[in-house]
Amino acid sequence: MENELKAAFLGMKRQDAINIVKEALQSNGDPIAILKVCRKAMEAVGERFETGEFFLSELIYAAEVFKAVTAILEPHLLTAPGEREAGGEVVFGTPLGDIHDLGKNIVITLMRSHGFTVHDLGVDVQPEKFIDQLKKTGSPILGMSALITPAFVSMRETISLLEKNGLRENTFVIIGGGVTTEFARKEVGADAQTLDPTAAIRLCREYLRGMPAYSDQKPNDR
Repeated sequence: MENELKAAFLGMKRQDAINIVKEALQSNGDPIAILKVCRKAMEAVGERFETGEFFLSELIYAAEVFKAVTAILEPHLLTAPGEREAGGEVVFGTPLGDIHDLGKNIVITLMRSHGFTVHDLGVDVQPEKFIDQLKKTGSPILGMSALITPAFVSMRETISLLEKNGLRENTFVIIGGGVTTEFARKEVGADAQTLDPTAAIRLCREYLRGMPAYSDQKPNDR
């Protein structure tokens, strides 16, 4: 099943992937184990994207395949016994002034495929809403994606509110989207910036490894 499912993902064969997952469930397969196989398949897609073998179109389609199979697995995962792989919690959204969500949705799907719990606030999100959700969930990571420069004002205001609410020191802020650059990262006060969804996951994991809750090491200096 593992090789077949991986081949379906890499071959962009959505219906094949759906059929394989359904057959595995009908054969009393462990939904958590099936999900892990799907995650490995998505990791393989991400690796090919990083090396240039796959392009954004393949990454988007693979993300849609993953969403389709996880929708099938979700009811079974809710009742399945066993330990779930933890990837940390993330609050994510498109800042006030921007209504684009394609890039955000790709990153969120990939994050969930790697075990992250993502709280998606949608688009045109006010700074106060980001802060409220971070307080509510205790998430250590804030992700913001933008495709137009006016959103930088909202990003900067959100990070300013993090400081005013005493959350900045313990919140890793990562930004992305077509208009973001290293210069923009410095201007808004974020910790990291990338246009690569797989790099975003790597950066978040590196941050979490430095947290006491995820590692014996001391938090990384920013």
